Amino acid sequence: MKGVAFGLRAFQVPTGSRVAKGVPIPSVLPLKSDDVVASILPVSKFSADEFIVLATEHGWIKKTPLDAFETLTSRGLIIAALAEGDCLRWCKKCTDDDDILVGSSLGMATRFAASQVRPTGRTSRGVRSMKLKEGDKVTDMSIIERNSEETEFILTMTANGYGKRVQTSQFRSQARGGVGVIATKFKSSSKNDVVSCLRIVHENDEVLIITNQGIIVRQKVNDIPCQGRAATGVMVQKVDVEGGDEISSVSIVPQYDEVNEA
Repeated sequence: MKGVAFGLRAFQVPTGSRVAKGVPIPSVLPLKSDDVVASILPVSKFSADEFIVLATEHGWIKKTPLDAFETLTSRGLIIAALAEGDCLRWCKKCTDDDDILVGSSLGMATRFAASQVRPTGRTSRGVRSMKLKEGDKVTDMSIIERNSEETEFILTMTANGYGKRVQTSQFRSQARGGVGVIATKFKSSSKNDVVSCLRIVHENDEVLIITNQGIIVRQKVNDIPCQGRAATGVMVQKVDVEGGDEISSVSIVPQYDEVNEA
C-alpha cells in the first residue's frame, strides 16, 4: 500500500498443497510489520504492449509499461508517489484495447478506455481517475477486456450485505476524470451503507464473502440476481450491522482443473 513493488521468481516460493497454510511473506520478501500487500501479479513475459495499472484510494491512477519492471528484484522499487494519507490499493495488468472500471464507496462508478491514461514512469503520481465527493473514496478497480461484455458482469456488494449483478454494457465508456454514473443505490432502511465490492465476474464464477467478524460464505454468482444500475440489490449475506459487523472482502474462487491421481 506504500507504493513499493517487489519481484520474486516463482521457484523461490516454497511449494505446498492447495490447502497448506504457506509461509509468512516476510520470510521471502523484506516487508516491514506495517506493510500490507495490495496485489500479487504473475508475469511470464514482460511485453511492451502490456501495462501495469495502479490505483489509489483517493482516486489517482497511473499506467506504466510492463517491461519497466523486468529488472525488479526482491529488494523492491518505488512504483508510485503517494500523497499524504493516500494508499495504493489496486495493481492490475491491461492493454490499450481494454477499459478500466473504477467504483466509489458512495455508489458511483466510471468506465474509461485504458488508452486515456498516459504511460508514465515508476515514480510519477499519475492522474485523476474520477471526481470524488467529500467523504467518498475509491472502493474497487477492475479491467474490462475487449470483446468480453457478453460473458462478463459487474458484481456490486455493499458493506451491509446487499448485492446484485449488472451487465457491463450498462456502464458506457466516458472521459477519464468525471463523476461517473450511479452503480447502485442503497436501501433506505440500511443506514450508513457503502459499496465494498465492484468486481468483474462471469456467470459460472463463485465468490467468497467475508465479514469483519470472520464469517465466510461461498456463493454462486448466477444465484445473485441481475439488475439495473439504479437498483438496490438483494440480501446476499446477512450481516450483524447492529453488532458492528460488515462485509470486508469479496474474492473470486479460483477454478482448478480436476486431476486424476493414480
